[in-house]
Amino acid sequence: MLTFALAGTGTASAYGWPVRPFHKPHPIRGTFGDPRYHLDAEGSLSAFHFGVDIVAHDGTPVYAVEPGVVVRRHRDSVTIGRDSGRRFGYWHIRPVVKSGTYVRLHQLLGHVIKGWGHVHFAESFLGSYRNPLRKRALTPFSDHTVPTVASVQVLAAGSGPANDQHIVGPIDIIANVYDTPPLEPPSPWNLARLAPAAISWELIDGSGAVVESNLVVHFDFTLPLNSLYSWIYAPGTYQNKPHRPGNYVFWLAHGLDTTNLPDGTYTLEVLASDTRNNIGTATLALTLANGVGAPP
Repeated sequence: MLTFALAGTGTASAYGWPVRPFHKPHPIRGTFGDPRYHLDAEGSLSAFHFGVDIVAHDGTPVYAVEPGVVVRRHRDSVTIGRDSGRRFGYWHIRPVVKSGTYVRLHQLLGHVIKGWGHVHFAESFLGSYRNPLRKRALTPFSDHTVPTVASVQVLAAGSGPANDQHIVGPIDIIANVYDTPPLEPPSPWNLARLAPAAISWELIDGSGAVVESNLVVHFDFTLPLNSLYSWIYAPGTYQNKPHRPGNYVFWLAHGLDTTNLPDGTYTLEVLASDTRNNIGTATLALTLANGVGAPP
């Protein structure tokens, strides 16, 4: 079984939540790596979500999780920086602090703007976003939910569905994979789905040997480039909306050449992990029929 390694860094230390109570977990309705769209038509100008959406009623006070200097202030956000290069961003708030001022730990930064119902909280280091839900970051945070691999589908490369029991030539593989919030958000976001922290797969032959494998995505620590969005998320993906769960379809393989393998029955095992290493799996039996015999 392919396991997920957790990335580490010497730049991180744990911090509390940006809303009261600071030392108690809060529901989240969006997480690191979720699909996001920036035009009305879903699928246009797509991007990976670069923080976590923490549920908070409109008007809720938002506080600094670490001391620092206000390095950026807009009408709807505040960014607090430290000399180390570590920054924290607080979006969808009406700021009460000014640019260039020093803020203390737990100092009031602003209030959640009407209509948003959450604070988008982000962490970065030297310009690179980090997953606030990784270990030894936003705390306390516990997660006992198991990611779901809802479906796995094999496609003829660049075409439609393939016959799992008679696979010829190169194939594409997609999977519908998602996680659920550890604490259920209130309605209308109670159906929200989250991106898993990592997805991988293995192709196993009849003897139990792994003949192909791939780490599809790893959101546990940092984000891929947004230019890779359509390489990772497949068509049919859309984000959460009120009273409607998102649909997260991932490319597991692009043009996997099956002619390099002997004919026979194989098991495709897909694994999805969260930041606390809860792992969900699904398997699919595949039969290769390329006319390739087993090696002598």
